[in-house]
Amino acid sequence: MKTILLSLRNIFRNKRRTAITFMAIISGMTGIIVFGGFVKFTYWGLRESTIKTQLGHVQIYKKGYSEKGVANPNKYLINNPEAVEKALSVIPDIKMVSSRLTFSGLISTGEKTLTCKGIGIAVEREEDMSNFETIVDGSQLEPDMTDGGVVGIELMKALGAKVGDYLTILTTTTEGAINALDFKVAGVAQTGSQDYDSVFVKLPIKLVQRVLDTDSAEKIIVLLNDTDNIGRVVPVLEGIIKKNGLDLEYRLWSDLAIFYNKVVQLYNGIFGVIKIIIGAIVLFSIANTMNMSVFERVREIGTLRAIGTTRAGIMRLFISEGILVGIIGGLFGIAAGILIAYIINLSGGIYIPPPPNMNRGYIAIILIVPEAILYAFISTVIVSALSSIYPAYKASRLKVVEALGHV
Repeated sequence: MKTILLSLRNIFRNKRRTAITFMAIISGMTGIIVFGGFVKFTYWGLRESTIKTQLGHVQIYKKGYSEKGVANPNKYLINNPEAVEKALSVIPDIKMVSSRLTFSGLISTGEKTLTCKGIGIAVEREEDMSNFETIVDGSQLEPDMTDGGVVGIELMKALGAKVGDYLTILTTTTEGAINALDFKVAGVAQTGSQDYDSVFVKLPIKLVQRVLDTDSAEKIIVLLNDTDNIGRVVPVLEGIIKKNGLDLEYRLWSDLAIFYNKVVQLYNGIFGVIKIIIGAIVLFSIANTMNMSVFERVREIGTLRAIGTTRAGIMRLFISEGILVGIIGGLFGIAAGILIAYIINLSGGIYIPPPPNMNRGYIAIILIVPEAILYAFISTVIVSALSSIYPAYKASRLKVVEALGHV
């Protein structure tokens, strides 16, 4: 206790230098807390957008689809998908179970023809899967729109069509025969992904089944109440598949979200570099403060040694000062980081321009992430302790006679 009180007194002896050291710590911690909150929000927004516009939390296929079905999906369709949906819908934490049927084809206005990716959905069930789509013209699909469709904004621009027009899609049935369908454009949607918006056409699944001449589904999308519940739902889902002897397999959204995983890798790398830079700044700032403190207190150290303080005691004193600088600066850093985050959020967040292959930006807010705060505080205290070891060692090795005679 006596060592701590003496360390506190020594810390604030030179207020200007201590204030500069605290500013370095506070700036570093604020950077970690704010950038960590920004990264967390970016992960969350991209994750939920990916799940709720394209993938769902879990996708269920006929066994073998993941390996061979991409090249020939018609051979790996799920027969009687309604029975599978009914079996899965009893699982707690599941918000929606819905069949989908996709196809590739040519879409035409009569004057211009382009390739497209058709997606057949159960309109009455997939309202939650449309929350992250922005309808820029017209409206979303409604259950009574048996011949309506929603088209990606980039595809609509390329076709030169407008809401209310009838478009024709030419494709092949599951048996390989050529077939066509006409649908009325109900709305134009923007998902944020320029590549996806350039090809997708969303249609009622019954309409797609009719043109493909099948009652089957390509996949069954499972949407949960909360993404965090996926670890609890998957074992139950596996049990139901095995219990009912269903010839099915599944994949999680995280296995399918290639773009999301690349963004996470990129941001983790950037965040790691920032942590190293901030840690180095704090390390040298505190080391400089402690070295200056040793230089100014040579006679004091000599006096302490003369009255019986051991070399270990001198080391404990200086290391205690370093740790206390880290703790006090860390507490101020936490307060500053949270305050800056709230100020940014109250001012409306940060506008982020569209990333590559995206056609719209977004407003980012700074989340308060306990893990980032805890990491920033603990790492600051550790760096402070490490940076004080060498100055403490130097102080403990001073010779008593020379120290007492130091001017």
